Amino acid sequence: MGAHLGDDGRYYGELRCRWCETHIKQGGRHKPRLYCRGTHRWKTYGMRVVGVFAAILG
Repeated sequence: MGAHLGDDGRYYGELRCRWCETHIKQGGRHKPRLYCRGTHRWKTYGMRVVGVFAAILG
């Protein structure tokens, strides 16, 4: 499974959420959805920020 770019420049098919691995239907969007919820996008961002601070301080 995976989203593919159609001839009209839109994405079709499904991708997995980068946080919880749930399938997300793209439904003809111009930009693929990478997260099923906004909270999952923020959790990923927060983990990245924590990792940067840990690398700086540790």
